Amino acid sequence: MEYKLLRFIGKILQLVFLAAFIFAGWYALQMFGILTVQVPVSGASMLPTLPEEGYVPFQRFFFDERVQKFIPQRIHRGDIVVFENDTTHVELEKQHKDASGFVKRVVGVAGDSIEIRDGYVFLNGEKQGEPYTLKPRSTFGSTEVQDCEQIRVPEGSIFVLGDNRKISMDSRQIGLVQTKDIQYYIPFTKQEEEFGIRWRDDSHDFDSEDTSLFNTTKFIALLNNKREENHLDKLTYQPKLEYSAKLRARAMLKYDEFDAAAPKSGYRMKDAMKDAGYSNITYGEFPMTGYYDAQELYDSFMQQPGAAEFLLNKDYDEIGVSTFIGELNHCPVQVVVQHLAGYIPPDYGAEEVQSWKDGLVRLRGIQSGWGKLKEYEEYYGKNHAEVDRMNEIIALRIARFEKIVSRMESNQWLTQEESVWIKSDTELSGEQNRLADLLNEAR
Repeated sequence: MEYKLLRFIGKILQLVFLAAFIFAGWYALQMFGILTVQVPVSGASMLPTLPEEGYVPFQRFFFDERVQKFIPQRIHRGDIVVFENDTTHVELEKQHKDASGFVKRVVGVAGDSIEIRDGYVFLNGEKQGEPYTLKPRSTFGSTEVQDCEQIRVPEGSIFVLGDNRKISMDSRQIGLVQTKDIQYYIPFTKQEEEFGIRWRDDSHDFDSEDTSLFNTTKFIALLNNKREENHLDKLTYQPKLEYSAKLRARAMLKYDEFDAAAPKSGYRMKDAMKDAGYSNITYGEFPMTGYYDAQELYDSFMQQPGAAEFLLNKDYDEIGVSTFIGELNHCPVQVVVQHLAGYIPPDYGAEEVQSWKDGLVRLRGIQSGWGKLKEYEEYYGKNHAEVDRMNEIIALRIARFEKIVSRMESNQWLTQEESVWIKSDTELSGEQNRLADLLNEAR
């Protein structure tokens, strides 16, 4: 009986040792990268390298110091990593995603100096060509790392970016990532074979420096397609509005103000339109900063609060767009300003128009009578100043009434000068009545 028990225990121990050996072997194969782990990826932040949905083979990263003593693993620039921490949990919960970690590319490691400037990444002072990014010149600062702000990566940390830079949430928003938070990685040396076919030719990425990537014609076409979908008239391109947008963009960068009220510069859209030789009844502007192509600007624009209402305003019928490249706080930047304007017919009420027409008839009816007073030499000699002023007022009011009536009957907006005339007519009418009383008493 004891012999059988010992044999049974021996077999159990053999199975345990075999399982431990298999596990250790599997563990070692993962550490050496021979065995990989299929990690789910979701989202467009790593396009074009990784798919928006699916599973990607990663190597497991063992941060344990005991393991690192025997089989050291190092994270290098260009590696793609999966990391998880409290920040990723919060952000993914906001996005209603089941994943717990972020997938990003390592751009800087401990000791590196990183700067984002003019759409490019500068690593230790050198501008980087990055064929794995979705678009060239597409890297811009954000809340944690701003444009033209140089940061140094401390020991135990990495600086990460998504390959689809314009939509990725990464170190620019969540800050540096600690190496201990990394769970999986793909060494850069193993990426080209599997993912390189999806990468761009970056040999001309620096050619666009100091130039705009923006195609105005394509952008207007995208806007008009959206307006047509909503049964609105297309916008007509207006070069004078383009110039007014340029004037406003210049002021925005000079004074670092993007408020339409322009409290610093005092140079508002209406001032820019006047300087551009343009006027209209209703108008508005929408500025954005960054280097966008037409599709990117449209997509980004439509995500901005209030943008859809601005674009789909039925009162707008003309548009001008300026892509102005300058500096903001000594940092290169492009500001894209859209100026939209339109004409709304005033739609005067019939009673209002008729009252001005009646007033014009009355003035014409009395003009000849007051004019004849000049024929009475004795009377005119004594009252010539009052008679002349009376006739001057009547003639002035008739001329103004004719223009106002003509404008109203054509359903056109009154000019600023004509609006002033309306306000001042009460005063002229009062003066006319006082003169009439004086002259009647003098007869």
